[in-house]
Amino acid sequence: MTPLPLPTDPPPLFQDLLVEPEEARSILRPQKDERYGFGFALSPYRGCGHGCRYCYVREYPNALHKPEDWGGWVAPKLNAPELLWSQRHRLHGQRVFMASATDPYQPLERQYRLSRRCLEVLLLCPTTEVIVHTRSPMVLQDLDLLKAFGPRLSVGLSIPTDDDTVRQAVEPHAPAIPSRWAAAERLAAAGIAVTVGVAPLLAVHNPQAFARRARASGASNAWVGGLRLLKQDPFYKVLADHGWLKVLDPAYVEGIRLAFREVFPARRRVRERPEEPEPPPPPPIRQPGLFDRVS
Repeated sequence: MTPLPLPTDPPPLFQDLLVEPEEARSILRPQKDERYGFGFALSPYRGCGHGCRYCYVREYPNALHKPEDWGGWVAPKLNAPELLWSQRHRLHGQRVFMASATDPYQPLERQYRLSRRCLEVLLLCPTTEVIVHTRSPMVLQDLDLLKAFGPRLSVGLSIPTDDDTVRQAVEPHAPAIPSRWAAAERLAAAGIAVTVGVAPLLAVHNPQAFARRARASGASNAWVGGLRLLKQDPFYKVLADHGWLKVLDPAYVEGIRLAFREVFPARRRVRERPEEPEPPPPPPIRQPGLFDRVS
């Protein structure tokens, strides 16, 4: 691969964001997921400009930034596509999740295009399945590339609430909820498998209408995940001040899950038939050697 020239100074659109370009030492992180069972997580960036106030990634060990600085800094991994290319032999028959510790389509992707360039590498790995997970309609800028993967790629869209006023309080720098629905509809219309990720679950105005809206978007699947707080998390006060502590109640979470199960029936797992062993190859025909007598 021929590396593309990349910006080294903070782009003018992101002057309030501390941009710290870096050369990563690794790009594929082995990871097991309860739902997807994917083999590798791939994050083209460290940090995330969306800066969601509840994000669990805040607790990841970081020598340079405090948890409360989350959302104020991003480190683009400038060599991510080249690293991925050098490691593509590890991806045969594997599944890649992009991304578990950042949003691959956060605002800075508009400038650096690292997620797109990583997807271009993955497109050349024909036995690799890819899951792209984002909360941004910016994913549509790569629609043609996503379509080129065919059935081995799916897109998860994070839509944790049906109320954009809730989003404004906890995800003020993330795209509005209506724009995410529009993205889901366009992706599904293009033939791409879409999963609505109601995670982490936030306050919901109308669970039944929320689930029906997800189904109407064309999504083929949906899942609901509970909110995980850090120890002494300041986000607890945000929930308390807005009267949203119910999202921490397992009964509330289960009620939302039930609403989604009613419109997204559980998929039956088809047991794979064991493959019949192939017949042994015929013994090789011995060719005369250098010192054999040929009659």
